[in-house]
Amino acid sequence: MTGRTKMREDLDKALVERFPKLFRDRYAPMSETCMCWGFEHDDGWFSIIPTLCANIQHHIDWQRKQRIGVLLYNRALSRAIKGDLGPASRLSAWQQTQIEEALEDPEPQLRTVPAAVHQVVVRQVKEKFGTLRFYYDGGDDKIDGMVRMAESMSAVICEQCGAPGTVGGSRWISTLCETHRAEHEAKYAKDRSVS
Repeated sequence: MTGRTKMREDLDKALVERFPKLFRDRYAPMSETCMCWGFEHDDGWFSIIPTLCANIQHHIDWQRKQRIGVLLYNRALSRAIKGDLGPASRLSAWQQTQIEEALEDPEPQLRTVPAAVHQVVVRQVKEKFGTLRFYYDGGDDKIDGMVRMAESMSAVICEQCGAPGTVGGSRWISTLCETHRAEHEAKYAKDRSVS
């Protein structure tokens, strides 16, 4: 742990293939993204990233689905209020039932449209000061919370092997298990005695 490390190529490829929207710039030039350098951490944190990415993409997709549903409902309700009972082919039977129930109210109300959540595009994934850093564009506050949680989890997972670890180090701050910490410190002591 004396500088840049990289996740194994097969793990890198698996993430990019599984989450093409998030990692769409993985092979873009460095003038556009830092993802051109790949995942700049060791393999031990691999388990954190697919879970984070799956939750991020699920949230984005769910919010879009909810937004579309409310927009369709509001449009259909507005038409029904105006007496334009045209085809509601894009509405489910459940939505049609809800519109019928809303029309029973003397003052039917449109629903609040959920905010749009822009697609997350990952700009860089790396180790910094012993923990994971996940930089991205897009998203919302919930996604920011997911990212902060994943970053904090990296402080208790060995970057090299994925076992429980702690942040520390006499020269380079890292999160390592007891075994890898001992190896790291022994290498540092050996390097110091040679110089």
